Amino acid sequence: MVLAIAWGPCLLAAAASYAVILRPQLDHRRELEALVASSKERYSRAIEAAKEKDQSRLAGQVESLHNRIGDFVVPLTDTPDLAFKIGTLANEAKLTSFGMRPANRTGSEAGPDFEHVAEKHLDMTFSGEFRRFAAFLNTLERHHPVLFVETFAISRPMDKDSEPQANMEVAVLVEKAVGPAGASK
Repeated sequence: MVLAIAWGPCLLAAAASYAVILRPQLDHRRELEALVASSKERYSRAIEAAKEKDQSRLAGQVESLHNRIGDFVVPLTDTPDLAFKIGTLANEAKLTSFGMRPANRTGSEAGPDFEHVAEKHLDMTFSGEFRRFAAFLNTLERHHPVLFVETFAISRPMDKDSEPQANMEVAVLVEKAVGPAGASK
């Protein structure tokens, strides 16, 4: 009993000193080890990038990625024709009462602001049977450059003889004008 009374406070003091002093130091040490490992990784990548053969490989990768931008971004010069292209696609799908207008987004809906690329949204409404709608949707998603179908909704008509009405929101990445002259990059 005397031993328990003598050693009890000592054990409590040891546990408290571990929790207050040693545990935060161990956590800080782990954070520093992770930071050192991350720095070593970046250093090894920098050493590899400094090699001439790797520089040419990295330059090739950058060039191929730069060329792929055309798969996703509409050039500034082609922007006026985009509405006509989409209208032509709708006519080819034989959609009726096709309408398109720019979607005005504000606040948190507006999306991120990029330096060289802008995101434009279009609201489309049309009527057509489901197969025509699916064909139009497929055509939009296979379009070059890519047209991103954000949302769509199909509503069943009240009249049995009329076709379903569809609403669709499409996002398009458009190249921004650069410089005071408005020339594109």
